[in-house]
Amino acid sequence: MKVGVLRFSALGDLALALPFIRALKVKPVILTMPVGQALYQDEFETFTVLKDKSVSAQFRFVRELRRLRLDALIDLQSNDRSRLLTRFARAARLFDRQFESHRYPAVEAWQRIIEPSGLLGPLDLAFTPKPREYIVLNVGSSPVWLSKRLPDAKWAEISAQLQARFNLPFVLTGSADERDYVAHLAPQLAGRVENRAGQTSLQQLKRLLAGAFLTVSTDSAAMQISAVMKTPTIGLFGATNWIRSAPFGPWSRTAFDATVYPDGKPPAENIRACGPYYDHLDIAPALDALAPYLG
Repeated sequence: MKVGVLRFSALGDLALALPFIRALKVKPVILTMPVGQALYQDEFETFTVLKDKSVSAQFRFVRELRRLRLDALIDLQSNDRSRLLTRFARAARLFDRQFESHRYPAVEAWQRIIEPSGLLGPLDLAFTPKPREYIVLNVGSSPVWLSKRLPDAKWAEISAQLQARFNLPFVLTGSADERDYVAHLAPQLAGRVENRAGQTSLQQLKRLLAGAFLTVSTDSAAMQISAVMKTPTIGLFGATNWIRSAPFGPWSRTAFDATVYPDGKPPAENIRACGPYYDHLDIAPALDALAPYLG
């Protein structure tokens, strides 16, 4: 049986979809964009890649889909573009569904899409303790999402808290365009710090996060990759929706400022404007909840 799974972007969602694609009962053809191939290439063998969003690239993509003669196509993107492309693909069976994704976790939407196919096996929730070698702090966010960045003093507080509890070195991660920001923050943190921002390929970042004892991260692709690699992960939220974007697995938790959101409900829409979303954020409850995974 030939099955295709379509997921284009964003990188965090590509990561968050991984446990479901891994759980399929057959090895799928991955229908994605170059960033998806870069993330998935160590786990899957067959790809059809949409090079860009141009009309010519989309035409070539549909032509390749038709050549595949898929028995089933699972559309985890479920937007207007993907629905147009998949309907031209002539797959024998198509599984997709449109959701108001901000209202519940993305993983719930994807499970509802895949389950009717009968192809979804059990998710892998087995956990093996990580070596006590280093903690990853993913402190940045893209320049488009400066609202996700915590105050410098909050990162200094978090690093001191982690240093006191675990006495492990920190590895700082981030993209090339976050290099200056991470370099500015690094001297303010407690303990030993190695700045790897802008120095890792996507596969190197994936391995780095997989080997971490713990990851503490802003709402980002690094947070999602860490969690799907079964690393205990704390996602720090304030300007974005921690229900929709919660990291995967029982070894993951979210943290937010309860003085800003006393009812525990995230903002109705993600907020791009910077603001005091993190001043009283406390990771201690999340660390306590992760104690079974941190030894």
